[in-house]
Amino acid sequence: MNVSEIFIRKPIMTTLSTVMIVVAGIACYFQLPISSLPNVDYPVIQISAAYPGASPSTMASAVATPLEAECMQINGITSIISDNGPGYTTITITFNLSRNIDLLAPDVQAAISRAQNNLPSDLPTPPTYSKTNPSDAPVMYLIVSSETLTAGQLYDYAKRLIGNRINTLDGISKVQIYAAKAAVRVQVDPRKLASVGLGLNDVAQALKGGTVSIPGGSLDGDSHTFSIEPQGQLRTASEYAELILSFRDGGPVRLKDVATCVDSVNNDIVDVRYGVPGKPVQHGAICMAISRQAGANTVAVCRNILDTVEKLRGEIPQSVSIGLLHDASEPIKESIEDVEMTIVIAIALVIIIIFIFLGRLRETIIPAVTIPISILGTFVLMAAFHFSLDTLSLMAIVLSIGFLVDDAIVELENTVRHIDAGMKPIPAAVKSVNEISITVISTSLALITVFVPLVFMSGIVGRNFREFALTVIFAISVSLLLARTLTPMMCARILTPQGEHRNRLQLFIDRYVGAITRGYGVMLAWTLRRKPLSALAWAACIAGTLWLMVTLPKGFLPAGDSSMIQGVMMKPLGASSEQMKAFQTKVTDRVLQDSNVDRMISISGHQTGPDQSMGFLYVHLKPTRKRDPIDRVIAGMAPKLYMPDGFTFMMPMPVLK
Repeated sequence: MNVSEIFIRKPIMTTLSTVMIVVAGIACYFQLPISSLPNVDYPVIQISAAYPGASPSTMASAVATPLEAECMQINGITSIISDNGPGYTTITITFNLSRNIDLLAPDVQAAISRAQNNLPSDLPTPPTYSKTNPSDAPVMYLIVSSETLTAGQLYDYAKRLIGNRINTLDGISKVQIYAAKAAVRVQVDPRKLASVGLGLNDVAQALKGGTVSIPGGSLDGDSHTFSIEPQGQLRTASEYAELILSFRDGGPVRLKDVATCVDSVNNDIVDVRYGVPGKPVQHGAICMAISRQAGANTVAVCRNILDTVEKLRGEIPQSVSIGLLHDASEPIKESIEDVEMTIVIAIALVIIIIFIFLGRLRETIIPAVTIPISILGTFVLMAAFHFSLDTLSLMAIVLSIGFLVDDAIVELENTVRHIDAGMKPIPAAVKSVNEISITVISTSLALITVFVPLVFMSGIVGRNFREFALTVIFAISVSLLLARTLTPMMCARILTPQGEHRNRLQLFIDRYVGAITRGYGVMLAWTLRRKPLSALAWAACIAGTLWLMVTLPKGFLPAGDSSMIQGVMMKPLGASSEQMKAFQTKVTDRVLQDSNVDRMISISGHQTGPDQSMGFLYVHLKPTRKRDPIDRVIAGMAPKLYMPDGFTFMMPMPVLK
């Protein structure tokens, strides 16, 4: 007995098995993470080292070179890139995609340990390393601003309340804050300091000794024990101002007597500006870049962040506002919704075409049922292999729809042929599966074989398209399973003999499809009689294909339209922070004049070291239906941002990343 015959003769078992696939598929669909592209872990490790006061050339020769020499002994390195600046070195090591980054970490630590003997002996701290993922771009940018709080107070709110709360959410990797930390600046008057016989070292020692935190012991009572905590930690400028430096003529010399204490930030050259067209630009804003963990659901993570921000708005002072600059889940949701709608339209079109050419409703029901079930079964296998609902996996399902219907059509047509020949539906279905089992299986295996090489393709392209290829293979496999189980059972239970009677739709199809078939036959005969012309046309097609392959623009992935522009502001090397701020003002004002801009933020003074000749800007555009395409917007901004004293480069933030 053929395996398929068991499912034909046991419709209840077949139906229950199918219902199980449907229920599991629906459950898995809602559990699959949503992202723009498959989750790919890139084995990249960064080594950081600090040597205050050293020049970039010293950092390159004394710090970077010994570390690079030892790291080069690790197997599987693709590239090593070092970035050396005043007092810092960052070495980025990229390994082969076949290497496991968790297994590489001990090798990198061992290389750092071997390099210690060749590093400067007065290096403050040993070099450190961290695992990084170039594809782990922030999924959301928040703007925190206030018209009344100081920059330091605003940073405390952003760091302690907002940042720490967001960090506790599931799926959050890190929260980066683009702003300067709160600090107290002590501006010493040299003449007053000299008049009391003190020097800067005395002030520094007093500041250091006056802010220590020491245990205060405890008090034991008859019924309770109390811990004593001295309040010796100074935090504000007014507290520092009362610090005693020394005693002169029997009286204390306080810090306020020789210096001015100001509540400020540790880096006052950092300038973050938030602008909305038609409103004054806010200085001193804070930008928070939030990244997700690898494999986390981007849409769910962004939704949780927005829910948390909504709750935080009721807990923070009304003078503090939290705005949204960019939500990476919005273009992803739009893209996924577009692809999902494409799947629905493709299924509908396939069913309509099947109905038109078969001419009978009963025959159309079978592929109309098997196609959605095949897709739901694919979701089950995707969840089992920890795939995500992304552009490539959904595109694979769209591509598979044409394959899914093939098996059902072959099974259906062969069964209808036997029924029209006078057989009963159940014997006709059994005979049909016995006749075409090898054909259906071999056809499906041939299709699977086409996509197998993509599964084993190496490199970044192979990593990204592996999920695409496996999704197609899963869909074809589930379709083959249903063609051997559900489709024969439905043919046996739904199809009925039609006899000689043919309805109007079938007569219409016979007439017009017959005309198309005859026309094709005439054209084919004409072509076969002119073989040289056919060969010439074939050669022209090949040549045209090669020409297009060479001339068409090339890229790894299309940028798409994320409604977000990222840019770099550059001044000549060595420009001061004041020059950079003046250039930042001109760039910000000109960008906000564009009618396509919804909001923007610009950042300067955030580079490590004295050179502050580079700044960044992020521009969020209006919804796509209310503005020009993003490429045209950037092209329109370029002439406005052309200035002889600086350079601004802008590019769209990719949707797929």
